[in-house]
Amino acid sequence: MAGPVLSAAFGNYDRISPLHTGAVSTNGIALRILTLSPTDIFRRMCAKQEFDISEMSMGAHAFLTASGKSPFVGMPAFVSRAFRHGMVYANVDSGIAGPEDLNGKRIVIREWGMTAVVWIVGILTEQYGFDPCSVEWIAELQARVPIELPRGMRIRYMTAEEDLSTLLDSGAVDAALIHKVPACFERKSPRVRRLFPDFAAAEQAYYASTGLHPIMHCVVARRDVHEQHPGAVASVYQALVDARRLTMTALCDTGAYTAMIPFLPAIMENTIQTFGDDYWPYGIERNRADLERFVLYAHQQGLTPRLLAIEELFDKTFRNT
Repeated sequence: MAGPVLSAAFGNYDRISPLHTGAVSTNGIALRILTLSPTDIFRRMCAKQEFDISEMSMGAHAFLTASGKSPFVGMPAFVSRAFRHGMVYANVDSGIAGPEDLNGKRIVIREWGMTAVVWIVGILTEQYGFDPCSVEWIAELQARVPIELPRGMRIRYMTAEEDLSTLLDSGAVDAALIHKVPACFERKSPRVRRLFPDFAAAEQAYYASTGLHPIMHCVVARRDVHEQHPGAVASVYQALVDARRLTMTALCDTGAYTAMIPFLPAIMENTIQTFGDDYWPYGIERNRADLERFVLYAHQQGLTPRLLAIEELFDKTFRNT
């Protein structure tokens, strides 16, 4: 008997490519893979559970898990992770010389509760004395899930006529926490700068002091699909692990580079020297410290009404991973 055909939505990632090509097996599960922007995936999954399997924002996943009514079960395959010091921008006339000067300012973000914002707000709070409730927040979008904001926090939403980049460039806001480079900075506006000019060095120092490599997205399956095909999540997870392994091997192949990065061999050698051979780990135990810090930040920022246990985020299949 043929296995189930399941839809699966992911961003355009090298670690997903082996699933597209059939280089890895899903053990009787046929995946119909769609390549979409993560933002599109999250909104469609949160609103209508449109796909059987997808990557998912850790922020939205934590919120739904804490609600006790999540339509998803989680897999500890962390297809997106990123350091976030580079996403802090300031207007040069804001009086912001360093991260300690962000308190009491007007700061624009794309969306409260998005995972990148959770991480950078948490880092700024923990390491630089940032007080999110001292800030006048301006958000481009309503949160994709109905978050209860921390007591005392002020936030307004941009009008249709407002634009994040223009607000920052004009000085209408003092700073921005934005994971995509704002247009004004891409244009090399003299009025906007990164708050961490050498953000790579700041991120390396952060990793050296904490050992944390921030997790952005995990993978989820619809709960009803999991109940109908209880072995599917284990099969898909193993395929994701195998795909990641093939990608890591390909990136270290110096014969013909798999990525358009001129100094790729040197970068990979440095990456392995810094993080070890398993520099992009899946599974719960290898990522427990990252996950514990994330759920702490999520609780502090109002995404969850209580501090989640890590095991709540993932199906019991993965308790020993």
